Amino acid sequence: MKKENNKRNHINGENYCGLNNSKGRHFNYYDPNNSNFFRTNNINLGLKPSCSNLSEIDKQKIRNYVIDLLGNDPINCFKDIIYDDRFGSLRTISDRLGISRPTLRAYISTWLEILYGKEAVEDVIKLFWPENSAKKKEKIRFYEIIEKYIRLYPKSISLIPTRNNLLKGDLHGIISKNTFKPWVIEYLVQVKCYNPGESRAIYDEVWGKTCAIRKRIEYENIKDFIQYRSHGKARILTSRTVYELMTEYPTDRYIKISCGVGHEFSIQVRKIIYDYNWCPYCNELICERMMRTYLEQFFKKEFKVQVRLEQACGIDREKVIIRTIRINGVKYPIPVFVGQLRYDHFCPNVYVIGNDGINYKFAIAGEYDGFYHDEINIKKNPFCDSMEDFASINARDSIKNEVSYRKKIILIRLKEKDGFNRKMLLKNQKRVIQEIVLQFNEQVKDVFGLYDVQMKYDPYVRFDPLGDGESYRIKGSLDDFL
Repeated sequence: MKKENNKRNHINGENYCGLNNSKGRHFNYYDPNNSNFFRTNNINLGLKPSCSNLSEIDKQKIRNYVIDLLGNDPINCFKDIIYDDRFGSLRTISDRLGISRPTLRAYISTWLEILYGKEAVEDVIKLFWPENSAKKKEKIRFYEIIEKYIRLYPKSISLIPTRNNLLKGDLHGIISKNTFKPWVIEYLVQVKCYNPGESRAIYDEVWGKTCAIRKRIEYENIKDFIQYRSHGKARILTSRTVYELMTEYPTDRYIKISCGVGHEFSIQVRKIIYDYNWCPYCNELICERMMRTYLEQFFKKEFKVQVRLEQACGIDREKVIIRTIRINGVKYPIPVFVGQLRYDHFCPNVYVIGNDGINYKFAIAGEYDGFYHDEINIKKNPFCDSMEDFASINARDSIKNEVSYRKKIILIRLKEKDGFNRKMLLKNQKRVIQEIVLQFNEQVKDVFGLYDVQMKYDPYVRFDPLGDGESYRIKGSLDDFL
């Protein structure tokens, strides 16, 4: 276990004043009729600035907003905060709380100074509420999108879409034509650490004057990219003749690839170049492994892999259920050997302490569903040669859900079609853990009828999805700091 950092942690004192929509950041709420509800941190709400027409409840709203939303390490939790539904410009927050902007800004500054120190106030304000802060979310999204293209510079510059294609595609509705260039240059300076002169030169090379004469993506470009991506192990199986006979736009065409490990798969050109997708067979194994790591670190238990329902549920391996799946009006009767089905991950003894102090025991299973579980187009589904194959996948998933419910096993599914791809599992652990918590809590109520067992997402715990380390907390207690 990594050593805990002694920085400030979230407040959990007995009289902490939290917001009702704090999304798991804090769990105790203030009572406006309680004369002691300011006692926890011993802070005088009448501190500067003086504003006689601002009630104690209004002051408390601002305090709650600052603590609940920003937490106690806003600089390092910037992305988590910027995507919070409650975050917005000062105008938005002012309208939401019913407090004027000058007063709101003054009191926010006051609380920032109390919580983080005077020297941090200006940095936090500039980061979260700079000029044109209403565009902050759009800029963060722009940076994420532009990152997947700029990584192709300079070796595969011919694969980067033109400005107009980007504005019609990934960046549609995010920025205007006139905003594109200054934001790209700002990204290159602030994120990639180029100087302004280098940034302008890169922009001109990729999207400026020379962009207009760039050729469209050719067969050789794709072939070279596949070699580069796989370190020379993979190769394109689609011939140049077949590729050039395709009528779709180059990035919309489907090509066949051998991944170098023995797997052959079809994939859209844009998926492999811009979204950095790769072999679905290899991807499936990696995503399953990361999901198991999340489950083990979150529930603090070892999960076995590929456990038969015969072992997990005590079902005879020869038991057969005929499940009829209807697809596009056609019925497919699928025989399924129930006991021979497997959970991707399984643990029979996870213990959770409820709000009533009782230690409850649960059996928890995990399933990672790659995109092929939901891709009905056989041409795009490398795991299915026919519609009956796709019906078989649906039948097995349906029976697993049914048996898990009947045997009182909590089955947590992460689906690639819902966004839980390799990138999210690796980079966005907040979204992953929130989904695990949501499914666990819903099934505890639905399957067991329990309302005293509710897991919560803790934003101050960090996980290692690759399993090289253990989960750890990033801060100590703010109460200790104060």
